Amino acid sequence: MPYKSTDYLLKLINSLTPAEKRHFRMSIKKNGQKSDTLFMSLFDYLDKNEAYDEAKILQKIPGIKKGQLSNLKSNLYKQLLSTLRQKNRNTSINISIREQIDYAVILYNKGLYNAALDALDKVKKVALEAKKYSSILVILELEKKIEALYVTGSMYPKAQQLTQETRDVLSTLNINHQLSNLSLSMYGLYLQRGFVKDNKDYDFVNDYFKVNLPSVSVEELGFYGKLYYYQSHVWYHFMVQDFPNYYRYSTKWIELFEDDKKWVENELTIYIKGYHNALNAAFMSQRYDKFKTLLTQFLDMAECQRSRMNEDEYSTYMLIRFTHEINEFFLNGQYDDSIVYVNHHKEFLIHNELGWDLNRELSSYFKVGCLYFCAGDLDNALDCLNRITNNVYPDFREDIQCFARMLSLIIHFEKGNEILISHQVVSTYRYLAKIEHLQKGLKAVMAFLRKLSNTSENDLKEEFIKLKANLETIEGEDFERRPFLYLDIISWLESKIEGIPLQDVLKRKIALKNN
Repeated sequence: MPYKSTDYLLKLINSLTPAEKRHFRMSIKKNGQKSDTLFMSLFDYLDKNEAYDEAKILQKIPGIKKGQLSNLKSNLYKQLLSTLRQKNRNTSINISIREQIDYAVILYNKGLYNAALDALDKVKKVALEAKKYSSILVILELEKKIEALYVTGSMYPKAQQLTQETRDVLSTLNINHQLSNLSLSMYGLYLQRGFVKDNKDYDFVNDYFKVNLPSVSVEELGFYGKLYYYQSHVWYHFMVQDFPNYYRYSTKWIELFEDDKKWVENELTIYIKGYHNALNAAFMSQRYDKFKTLLTQFLDMAECQRSRMNEDEYSTYMLIRFTHEINEFFLNGQYDDSIVYVNHHKEFLIHNELGWDLNRELSSYFKVGCLYFCAGDLDNALDCLNRITNNVYPDFREDIQCFARMLSLIIHFEKGNEILISHQVVSTYRYLAKIEHLQKGLKAVMAFLRKLSNTSENDLKEEFIKLKANLETIEGEDFERRPFLYLDIISWLESKIEGIPLQDVLKRKIALKNN
């Protein structure tokens, strides 16, 4: 297994586009150094071979000695990053600003103080336009250093100006950091705890949000201040399952970009995630009309931006696209079509070809598993769910881990695996017992499954009817709706009671809702 640094090098090379590889080769060729021959030989080998094999490298490139391979890889990694930085300096505002600051530092070190100040003044205007306040603070600090140490002719008025500019920037940064910290903390709480499950849970999340939300006038905030403010409210309303306000703040997030299109170019990934949350809110509210309109808008927007997307933006776009194209199947009930779709996109959805994070991986496995289950493909459903249940992720998406284990038990019941059920009921119960706030619906299903082995065939239908009545009561309670969005146990019970396929029940419900 390669060391972590070698793994990073391989992944970086594999991520390069043909244009970036060509640019790298041309850059090295321009240098014309004799030592670059080995350098490029190593790059060409790693580019053509996905697996890292040190013995084969030394055999295929005789000029490389074992003792110099480590340094050669390190230098290759640095050179690749340097070349990519140079190539992207005109397309990334952050790289461009930092480059101009670096030029000013070089001028300062050369004793060219006025030239350095002119360079800083120019880049400061660019940074102000882009609202890059952290960079503006760096610029101001360098300006103050030059003004304080050397006679530049600016004297007192300039000192006063820089002092006031620094105060203004620090004030803006302070508010932005408070809001961005809250946004990140709320998202972290969601990843750890999932949705609010009861009043005690709600009080904790509500108190945390209100205590940490700074008192601000939204109209007076800049772009990033408003963005973090809306994001904080999005995560809060999402967690407490206030879906109308979740939708409201998600659309404000999108409108913030559409009010000034330059931000779409500067922060495309964040714009895409705004659409993701608005679509998710429409799905959670079961509003297919809003959902369909938003999905069409999102795909049209992405089509316009596709040619300029970088790897991060493309990966995020594909994730959100797949997530909501899957969600559409739950809303329209076209489960046969959903299986064709899933099988066509299996590399992305199940095998994680784009390298999504753990949260997205687990969500994808669970949603696809639910689609297979609704379509009656129990084996593939179980395969997806096993990717979750065969591991334990402490303090991470406990909701999905609970639902996956519960659905696995139901599938084993459907398949008649009585021995497996008795074993899995015990292990699942042990897992659920560790969770502090287990939702009522899951408790009711768990109690039902635990006594299955003692229930006769004749009494089974009556037990289905009792559980269905119990769950219908629970479904109407606060904080209990979430488990029924994907894992629609009530519809499954109806299918067992009536003796018809699950997807027939689901389609019937969708038709009634649309009418």
